[in-house]
Amino acid sequence: MQRGSLLGMCLLAAATACTPLGGWVYDDPRLEVSRVRLDHDTTGPDPVVLGLAITNPNDYDLSTARFELQLRLDDITVGRFSRDSVIPVPELAIADMALPLTVPPDVVRHHITALSKGTHRFLVEGRATFSTPFGRRDVRFAHAGDLAFGGASSPVLAADDSAAIRQLEEHGRRIRSWAR
Repeated sequence: MQRGSLLGMCLLAAATACTPLGGWVYDDPRLEVSRVRLDHDTTGPDPVVLGLAITNPNDYDLSTARFELQLRLDDITVGRFSRDSVIPVPELAIADMALPLTVPPDVVRHHITALSKGTHRFLVEGRATFSTPFGRRDVRFAHAGDLAFGGASSPVLAADDSAAIRQLEEHGRRIRSWAR
C-alpha cells in the first residue's frame, strides 16, 4: 500500500512539474460577432463597423494587445482590421467593442451598398493577442452566421425586437387581468 501511494505521489509531482502554471489557471477568452453595421454612405470614413464581444472566463482582468481580423459577407471581403489596441477585458465579464474596418479599395465599396439589404452570410476570422498575468497569448477565432440587413444603416433587428416587446407587453396584460 505504501509503495502504491509513493508511486502515485511521484506521478502527481511529475505531472504538476511539467505543466506550466498558466495551463491550470488560464482559459482563453471567447470572441463573437455582436453586430455588423454597413453604412449606405460608402464615402464616409467608416462604412463598415464590426461589433465584437469578448468573454473573459478568468477570475482576473485581461487586456488586448493586438487585433487582426477580416469580415466576409457572402464570400466577399468587405473589411479588415489590424491594429495594436489596448482594451481592458474585466474578469468574468463581457467587453463589447466597435471596430471600424478598413475597406479594401476597388470594387468592394459598391458591394457594400448592395449588401446592406437582405440576409447575408457573414464570416469573421482573425487573431487577438491578450496580455495576461502569464505573458502574451495569441487566440485565433472564427465566427460565422447569417445577418439580416434592412434599408437603414444597421441590421434589421429593431423590428424583431419591437415585435418581441409587443408580445411581452401583451403577456403582461394577460397576467395582470388574470391576477385581478
